[in-house]
Amino acid sequence: MPIIRTGKIHFYAQSDVTCYVIRGKQGDLLVDTGLPNTWRGMSKWLKNYDVRWVFLTHAHVDHDWNAAKLQKAGAKLLLSEYDRPLRRNYLSQPVQPTSPRYRLRNYTQLIGGALLRSPAYDADVYLQDNDCDVLRKLGFDADIVPLPGHTYGSLGILSDSVLYCGDAFTALWHRPDITPHAVSPELMRESLRYIMKLNPAWLACGHGIPVRMRDAKPVIGDYLRGTV
Repeated sequence: MPIIRTGKIHFYAQSDVTCYVIRGKQGDLLVDTGLPNTWRGMSKWLKNYDVRWVFLTHAHVDHDWNAAKLQKAGAKLLLSEYDRPLRRNYLSQPVQPTSPRYRLRNYTQLIGGALLRSPAYDADVYLQDNDCDVLRKLGFDADIVPLPGHTYGSLGILSDSVLYCGDAFTALWHRPDITPHAVSPELMRESLRYIMKLNPAWLACGHGIPVRMRDAKPVIGDYLRGTV
């Protein structure tokens, strides 16, 4: 069943995929767009908002599948320049397991990623390295945070002590955990160190419901120390 919550963190979660809305002064921002099976429920949920912008944390199908629909409806898409070649081309950034226990899962991920292609879209804005304040210019009390590793262009948003982190961290199995796959595990570790430094109150992950940073810290710390 979908999980819908409107409070400090506005999110819609279905089939282990989670999308978020950040309220703005001149319209609202949707973070990621889900898969085909999430569209029906999510589109009803989005009627509560005035979504004028869509922020893609990265260009994997479970995050950008409905981007073309939203763009056709009038929303503007934002995506990292580094992930421009990744759209509809999963193998342009083949992922590696972040832990030995994910080796088998990584093979299935590569196969599935190669077979699935989101409907074609072109972002309205391709974000560059110095574009961290773009959202503020659009009326959002939020800053863009580079979080490379899962993909080269993975981005997050820090707003009101919440880090919308895409797949830089996960709660995929209903608990805080390290994301199973990364194009660069070393870059991902650097991003995890940065998340620890930022120390937000919440991590709003792309999979699973938001987790408190105090619950994520031990998991991240163990991974960075190489104890898991």
